[in-house]
Amino acid sequence: MAMKKTILAFATLCALPSFADLYLAGDSTMCNYADRQYPQQGWGQALAKYMKDPALLHNWAIGGRSARSYKNEGRWQKIVDALKPGDFVIVAFGHNDANKAKTERYSTPEDYKALMKGFAEDVRSKNATIVFATSIPHSGGISVDASGATHVRGSAAGIGPYVDMTRLLGEEMGIPVLDLNKYACEEFEKMGQAAAYRLYMRIAPGEYANHPQGKADGCHTRDTGADFFARGAVDMCFRRNLPVSKLFKRTSSVKFEPIGFNGPGTPTALKDDFTKEEIGYANEAAANREAAGGDWRRQLMDLRREAEAKGMDKESAKRWAAAEFRRREAAGRNR
Repeated sequence: MAMKKTILAFATLCALPSFADLYLAGDSTMCNYADRQYPQQGWGQALAKYMKDPALLHNWAIGGRSARSYKNEGRWQKIVDALKPGDFVIVAFGHNDANKAKTERYSTPEDYKALMKGFAEDVRSKNATIVFATSIPHSGGISVDASGATHVRGSAAGIGPYVDMTRLLGEEMGIPVLDLNKYACEEFEKMGQAAAYRLYMRIAPGEYANHPQGKADGCHTRDTGADFFARGAVDMCFRRNLPVSKLFKRTSSVKFEPIGFNGPGTPTALKDDFTKEEIGYANEAAANREAAGGDWRRQLMDLRREAEAKGMDKESAKRWAAAEFRRREAAGRNR
């Protein structure tokens, strides 16, 4: 009788549903944002409403990280440690990996590929499934020709080689790639520049009460753009019959309601601000311009970081960095 009860209990346990978790690893184009930052959202944040059970989504993407810094900070290992057989991980890097001005983030395309390969091997070692996603394009790569046709460069701000490496590695390792970059290039040309701009944080002064001065961010998405990319990713999963699609609802069943305007401003075409966090010196030309100017901005920033690492507050670090920079400049001239 005891043996029968043991067998029955084991059979019951095996019959229980096995819930797979979905982890997201990426940068600020994917991560979550606080309500006070609306309408800014990452596409991983928007993915929650397409989950059959949102509690199974773990968005561990974080702004300002590359594949290198995400690993070196121990964030990747936390995902590996949390994985159980049958889980899924979607990995999307590339924006910060191209930033030559920040050595803790920068990787050559070849090094980036090696890092991503390591991620894949880690996930597979846990009997889980990895999916890659290519970097979303910058709206600064959207242009209109003399005929009025819209054209999109998915390689804007230096991300092209990293997008290519993601695709190549996917082919080599048999890893599904959600090609959001290609998807956007094709869809943006259909919808036109004005509509595509509305997907990004190109905020006119007064358009939103919490952005009274407006924003000129051509990298990060607002709620409309986050939904655009999340919806695209889910549709790709269903079209290709990827196992991870079992976690998602069909996009046709999900109604998207944008936050909308809450201020008196009128949307306008704004120049992209490539001085912001992730794309400050993201490409070769920008890095060369900085070097030609003596690289003083980078040197000054490095000194500020050095001071803050020693415990100085931001204001004290700024003053110390400026004084130290002048001292070193003077010492160099007197040699």
